[in-house]
Amino acid sequence: MIKLKDLLMEDWIEDKWYPAHTRKTLDWVLNQKTIPIYPKAMEKIIGKIPITSFHVTTLDHLDNVKKLLGSKKSMSTFTRAGKDSQLAKGRGIQTEGGVIFWLEGTLLARKYMDMQSEPDKTGRRWISSTIVFDDPYLVASAAKRKKIPDRNEWRDYEWETKDKMMEKFGTDADNIKEYEAAVKEILNKRASEVIADYIDLTNKLLKKHKKLVKKNLSTPGEKGSVWWNEILIYGAKIKEIFVMSRVAKDLDWSVTERDKLEKLASLATGNDPITVGTPTKYRKWYTDRKGVFDDV
Repeated sequence: MIKLKDLLMEDWIEDKWYPAHTRKTLDWVLNQKTIPIYPKAMEKIIGKIPITSFHVTTLDHLDNVKKLLGSKKSMSTFTRAGKDSQLAKGRGIQTEGGVIFWLEGTLLARKYMDMQSEPDKTGRRWISSTIVFDDPYLVASAAKRKKIPDRNEWRDYEWETKDKMMEKFGTDADNIKEYEAAVKEILNKRASEVIADYIDLTNKLLKKHKKLVKKNLSTPGEKGSVWWNEILIYGAKIKEIFVMSRVAKDLDWSVTERDKLEKLASLATGNDPITVGTPTKYRKWYTDRKGVFDDV
């Protein structure tokens, strides 16, 4: 028999019961196809490997760069890009870009392709388990053995919790606030436990499959693509900055952004803290610093 909850919820958990950051992390956990990595765990596997790489952003995202500098929170960077990709033109992956940072930091993970990693509020990076372990089912199988719920099991738990609280508080509209507060408290407490269990499980899997993880996430990749590679670093420091001419024009009227950029340039450790130029000049600047444009 088809249940009403199956028609209403399909395969998703309900947003209203969780803070945004918990909702996102819980979604990853219940999906059981991605795993979180962060410096402390990865240092035990690959060590502390210094690396230089590039990061593209926009003038209105300079604050985000500043917050990540020197911290354990990772930055998504690159060293290779297809010669016709947006990165080769100084544009971002999802933005207009125009501001390119040459950075030095410590390696968290790298792959010859875009890993499509995503950060959570704590700074952990979530990566496909297939990329990490070469196996799309390894994490889900381990989670099942540890009785960590998947989406369907969590959906059932949500409905059971709501039914129990409805029985306790009744259907009187005057009690709706108490009902919702009770449901949120129960679901969020359990969500925190499930997230912690999942992170503990994936850390153990990383340790168990150390050689495979090291091969997949730290071995230098010489393979190019029409897109770009992805290199996650932490503890980032600015070596130099390149600003595209088209973006530099905006600094004439955007005093706030100009001040932010100048402060970031003052932190640069390279010989030329900031360079302004055309796409042609950018490509030379990039390749002079050992960046690669792939013609594939």
